[in-house]
Amino acid sequence: MRYLLICAMDSEADGFRAMLSDRVDEELSGMLFSSGDLKGIPVTVVKCGVGKVNAALCAQTAILRFAPSAVINVGVAGGVGKGVVTGHVVIADDTIQYDFDLTAIGEEDGLVSACDSTLALALYSAARTVLPEDRVSLGRIATGDRFVGDSLTASRIRDHYNALACEMEGGAVAQVCARSGVPCGVLRAISDNANEHSEVDFPTFLASAVADTEKILFSYFSSLKVD
Repeated sequence: MRYLLICAMDSEADGFRAMLSDRVDEELSGMLFSSGDLKGIPVTVVKCGVGKVNAALCAQTAILRFAPSAVINVGVAGGVGKGVVTGHVVIADDTIQYDFDLTAIGEEDGLVSACDSTLALALYSAARTVLPEDRVSLGRIATGDRFVGDSLTASRIRDHYNALACEMEGGAVAQVCARSGVPCGVLRAISDNANEHSEVDFPTFLASAVADTEKILFSYFSSLKVD
């Protein structure tokens, strides 16, 4: 069973690369894929770049090349749900692309892609082994091609789309995985509150948010049985 970890930035991916033993690197579609073992589990780590197109290109390339048993999109996000602030973690039960809009021709607003429920619950359980229960949430993550840094947009994403967090890749990864029949999980640590303070909060809390994702996935892989 091989896992694929997709991150948007080097700051999110480097820690996972460092965890791999017997690491082998391969470049495909302009992206560096690093494969090795993490707690005895075959894992491939890649930085896809920021945004939905980069994320979709990466996910499809990796699925065709590595045939992973599961994909986890992992990184940081802005908190938009009530009480979802820096220091919290959100695991998606589904994603919605909030900038996908066909309402002019009578379609529903947004594009929803479900995450694998078994994987989502396992990530949720792993998160609760390393963080207090009140800092871990399971719910919807919103994806769009913008860094949200204003309260009005954040409130709309929360209220209109019923989302807990917003970011720029998860919905695209989940959509590709659904089309390809590969289980997908989306894990986000909150680095900012998607408001007027985000420009300062994001670089301030980035490292601690990334560290939380590393602890959670280390716990998750530690819990798996090696075949």
